[in-house]
Amino acid sequence: MKRTFFCILIMMFVLYGRSQSRPVLDSITRMSRPDHRDTIEIESSFPGGDKGWANFLSNTLVYPPKAIKKKIEGQVVAQFIIEKDGTLSDIEIISGPKELWPPVMDVLKQSPNWKPAVQNGKKVKSYKKQPFNFRLETK
Repeated sequence: MKRTFFCILIMMFVLYGRSQSRPVLDSITRMSRPDHRDTIEIESSFPGGDKGWANFLSNTLVYPPKAIKKKIEGQVVAQFIIEKDGTLSDIEIISGPKELWPPVMDVLKQSPNWKPAVQNGKKVKSYKKQPFNFRLETK
């Protein structure tokens, strides 16, 4: 079981750097300039960085026993907003095997506050897409 979680963590750590982040524009800005996306000076991040994220996942993410029994593997992609205060909102699963969705939702709901993104010297909301890879160990 530990080796399974270790495999998950390694995949998460590798893919964490590939997650996407962009500012969430106010509805007025979005309506007036629909194709405009401002760049973020400092992206939002989990407290403790990649190592903190890996530790949090190893202590929190659970591979569902039913999915293990059915040998269900795959990538679950979640999207969410990191608010100015670092809390997560609008958590949504956008793809992946449905049997693996509950642990991803649970881990994101249990997440401590993140460090918010900074744009023009001010904390801003940001959008993040995060992949979660579930792989069973083969012997």
